[in-house]
Amino acid sequence: MMHAKTFCFDPHLIATTTLLALAIQIGALAEETGKLAVNIVDAGGAPLPCRAWISHNGKNYFKPQHPHSVTPYERDQSFSCDGEFEIELPVGPAVLYVEKGKEWLPRSIPVEIRSSASTRVTVPLKPWIDMESKGYYSTDLHIHFGNDNPQVLQQLGKADDLDVVPAFTYWLRGTEANWETRWPAHSRAIAPQNSPPHITLNNIEIERISSRARPGGSIGASFLFNLEAPLSTTSYSPHYPTDTDLCLLARATSPHVVIDTDKPSWAETVVGAILGAYDTVQICHNHYHRKQTLAGGWGMIGPLNNDERSLAEKDELFHRTNQHYYSFLNCGIRLGVSGGSAIGVMPVPAGYNRVYASVDGPFTLQKFWQSIRKGRSFATSGPMLLLEIDSKKPGDHIAYDSNSEHGLGIQTRIHTRDPLLSLELIHNGNVIRQVPLNNQVPNPSLQLDFAFQHNPTRSGWYAARVTYESPADQLRQAHTSPIYITVDNRPTAFKEDARYLTKWIDTLIEIAKTRNRFPRENQRAEVLTTYDRARNAYRRVAQIANDVWPD
Repeated sequence: MMHAKTFCFDPHLIATTTLLALAIQIGALAEETGKLAVNIVDAGGAPLPCRAWISHNGKNYFKPQHPHSVTPYERDQSFSCDGEFEIELPVGPAVLYVEKGKEWLPRSIPVEIRSSASTRVTVPLKPWIDMESKGYYSTDLHIHFGNDNPQVLQQLGKADDLDVVPAFTYWLRGTEANWETRWPAHSRAIAPQNSPPHITLNNIEIERISSRARPGGSIGASFLFNLEAPLSTTSYSPHYPTDTDLCLLARATSPHVVIDTDKPSWAETVVGAILGAYDTVQICHNHYHRKQTLAGGWGMIGPLNNDERSLAEKDELFHRTNQHYYSFLNCGIRLGVSGGSAIGVMPVPAGYNRVYASVDGPFTLQKFWQSIRKGRSFATSGPMLLLEIDSKKPGDHIAYDSNSEHGLGIQTRIHTRDPLLSLELIHNGNVIRQVPLNNQVPNPSLQLDFAFQHNPTRSGWYAARVTYESPADQLRQAHTSPIYITVDNRPTAFKEDARYLTKWIDTLIEIAKTRNRFPRENQRAEVLTTYDRARNAYRRVAQIANDVWPD
């Protein structure tokens, strides 16, 4: 007699088995990939170093499997390469993005990734302008990436189209056990290059900031380039010595040094500006990113006047950056513009913000640094902007007689692939001409020339800037260094600017006196002495303005 078998179904087992099978299926789907092989070429078909990334379902892919020479940059979710790469991607539609600095047209190319197959794409890139042919060479004065690897820096310069790549060998905070007196071996091993990019590692950043600092509470950051030896001192802290004293020490030990301040609004920039510590100021600085403007703070100065807003408000850092720079110029301080991106720290590639310097004749590094130091330059996050006044260029000086029958002839030239808002001609901090440009459409690029006449009545300076938005509703600019003018042989001096900057230093003096930031009292005394020197210098400017320009 046969007995029927009874089967018992465990619902929990069925559920578990079903979920496991589903997970296996999902896993199988997730593992379904294909390859994308890309060659980037110039007009002659030669491999072209560039920056790239691939977007798929809202995610960026930036770590190719081949070749090993590609250099991913996590913060920007992109990579630099020598002109070819191969990357494994999930199947389905994707978009390949390729770019090469500011002078080449970027490309975005839809691609279809097929399962277990290789999709091959050749991407030709075209330049829309050649600034070298106009005598201009580019650099990014804030590079923290690849500073221990000259090969990476070489690729970076080519991929992001920089002529000079001055990476920081030492990044000093005032908290180190010691400050080195010699360059490391890899820095000394770099030989002069015969063609761009020109790599230099004899550069230092001194950065003493805090994200928790109140307004005026962070020292700031100074960049020292073209040093003959590392800056070294036996006594230092997060607040001592002043940036000014350290920069002046660097000038004494390295006569050809070029010193840049990271932002005009750092607390001690006001001190160094009047005492001769700086050559340039970053107008296009590392708070300008692809997708946002990083708000101000970290102990930056202000607001000091009732018309200034919080640095957390939209575009206030942009306006404060420019206005502080203009106040320095209005006190007779000669400072060129500069630009930097802080690749290695910020989510942008090298040269996202940069400066172009004009070099006469064949290029040499020393001629380039001399041009940066003299302010024969413009800074930009995108467009190219040239200024000329009676055949004089940025960094030059004009002597003018107010009885002259002829005004100054001012010419500006804009090259852009970005839609622009306006061109503004700045004289002594005021917009004296504004040309709306929002009806001009690049296709794919655009050149615009404008000419003006102006009769100056007061000594000072001229500069030009163009504004645009990138991303939408967030201001960016290109800005020339000044052309300086002396009217009737009288000095540049503006009382209100000098008073404003004196108030700024009064804030620093109060902070130094009341906050417990110095381990020894003699350090506080030294800092206050430097502050007093700067304060007295601004007071002299105010007095000169009152005596010479009583209006």
